[in-house]
Amino acid sequence: MSFVSTFDHTNPMADKNPNLEMLMAREQLMEDIDAIVEDFCPFGTEGNNELIRVLCDAVCKNFPTN
Repeated sequence: MSFVSTFDHTNPMADKNPNLEMLMAREQLMEDIDAIVEDFCPFGTEGNNELIRVLCDAVCKNFPTN
């Protein structure tokens, strides 16, 4: 698999906002989902977009912002 995450877990802004690190990790996870789905199914079909949407909705549901 060619996918490699570039998320840096050492963000100095996370000290000022305790939720910032979690929010950044959640955003990175959603970007990773998009990249992984596109890597496995590179044809860009509507089904890919629906799968990405459902998976990202699940991330948001399980990692709420507040």
